Amino acid sequence: MELSHVLTYLAESAAIALRADAAAVCLLDESGTRLSVAAIHGLPAELLDRGPQEIQSCALDREAMSSRAAVVADAQHGPLELPGQDFRAGLCTPLIHEGQPVGTLHVYATVPERFSEDDAVTLRPLVDLGVAAITATRAMAELEALEANQAQFIRVMTHELRSPVVVAQSLVRNVLEGYAGKLTDKQADVFTRINRRLDGLENLINDLLDLAAGKALGPAEEGPVVLNASIGRVVLLLQPRAEDKSLEMTFQSCRDQLVVRGTEEGLDRVFVNVVGNAVKYTSPGGAVAVSVQQVDGQAQVEVADTGIGIPEEALPHLFEEFYRAPNAKKTEVGTGLGLAIVKDLVERYGGRIQVKSTVGVGTTFTVTLPLLSTGAV
Repeated sequence: MELSHVLTYLAESAAIALRADAAAVCLLDESGTRLSVAAIHGLPAELLDRGPQEIQSCALDREAMSSRAAVVADAQHGPLELPGQDFRAGLCTPLIHEGQPVGTLHVYATVPERFSEDDAVTLRPLVDLGVAAITATRAMAELEALEANQAQFIRVMTHELRSPVVVAQSLVRNVLEGYAGKLTDKQADVFTRINRRLDGLENLINDLLDLAAGKALGPAEEGPVVLNASIGRVVLLLQPRAEDKSLEMTFQSCRDQLVVRGTEEGLDRVFVNVVGNAVKYTSPGGAVAVSVQQVDGQAQVEVADTGIGIPEEALPHLFEEFYRAPNAKKTEVGTGLGLAIVKDLVERYGGRIQVKSTVGVGTTFTVTLPLLSTGAV
């Protein structure tokens, strides 16, 4: 929930609780010496545009900042300021979190003698709840900003790492292909190991970029996407890799266009990871089958392979960041980030991912996404 909604609810609830005509919430700025009107109920909207006011300029706020409620019985017989001529009585109570002032809550009435210190006691549970909500909302906003900064840092650093890794890969592959002269068996073994490590580093960089980009994506960037097109692109992309391993890759498409919520980039990430894993962990001569269909008003993508399979004890941890099944570690280089990214994106698009596997027999991943619409091709 946004902070503005929390504050508006606090002002409205305070007015209702005391049967007041108006209410306002003011928050302290970073200096701790000025207050700004942050939410109102029953007051002119232009108050929200008023700049920060010094605490010392308002007797109500000045008294409330001493950690006790300030009451104005009748504005015509006292020096305390009120925001309009129609208001005769007022109550100002401090908003305090762990001994530190956060702001003030004002309530106003058009008749005199409307409030007493007992009303401040009545408001106390609501004030405490409001302060807790303000603190939690602010903490959540700070956490989201921190995560965004972390994602940005990962994107920048991994982009900077990618270029030298790609150059190193090219140089090592040129050496392995004999461009620098014939290698001895020992030299070839060393360069092959280097090449494998560079491939692993490239995978890590790509997964970190995907993880950072996935966290940076927001709901506003999502829209209708044709799922069939994404699956088709992925199969075409990975077909050469499957052929290099002598795998039989089949693709069963859907005659209807299945439109789901998401982004093309995000869906491509999902299925490049899932289909790519099927190809990676299936031995030469095996098979990978990809199918797309409509089931019970939802789009369903199934990726089945005849690969190494996943141990039963590893299945509950499969979508955790940096986790890899023990047999996968022995077979291929990886980071353990791919499926965590997949699960995050699929759930963001309102879907779910399931897996069934038997060691030595194969694995089937099923991604189900809610349909926005369908159409005949």
